[in-house]
Amino acid sequence: MMRVGLLFYGVMGIVGLGLVAWRRGELHLFDPAALPGADWAWWAGVALALVLVVHVMTRVGLRYSAALRRAADDVRERFGELGPSRLWALAALSGTVEELVFRGWLLNEVGLVVSSVIFGIVHVPPARHWFAWPIFAAAVGFAFGGLCLGSGTLVFAILAHAGINGANLALLARADRGIP
Repeated sequence: MMRVGLLFYGVMGIVGLGLVAWRRGELHLFDPAALPGADWAWWAGVALALVLVVHVMTRVGLRYSAALRRAADDVRERFGELGPSRLWALAALSGTVEELVFRGWLLNEVGLVVSSVIFGIVHVPPARHWFAWPIFAAAVGFAFGGLCLGSGTLVFAILAHAGINGANLALLARADRGIP
């Protein structure tokens, strides 16, 4: 499954880079290639706060939702034992590539609301007990888009996305050992 994920994100990353490069010279909501500005510490703090809030929500969800615990079982089944380096590599790759496509390109094409809804739709779950996943993904996609529009760069959305993916994958990977 890890190889399939790497291949998927590799292809998606190439497509995303191409789309951003193709549209970069035209008018857009923000420049996805822009570096952080003088207010970088503020936006880094906002990104970190987003990671912490989502991670706490996941912990609470694991404690009180049987459906989320079943979803955690599905994650472990699909990915197997991920060591820390593979786990964080997958989190960094998925966060970077998804932000490149959904915020770097799509946000500039269709705006915040539509790009967030599409982000939620592509996160339609593989199983019915993941029912809340697309709604959650759309809401977090909205927050990532807000980071991009507020900071004027893709950097903080990538950091927040990778941080959320890494922290939650690590949590889900240990959830079967009674660590919710």
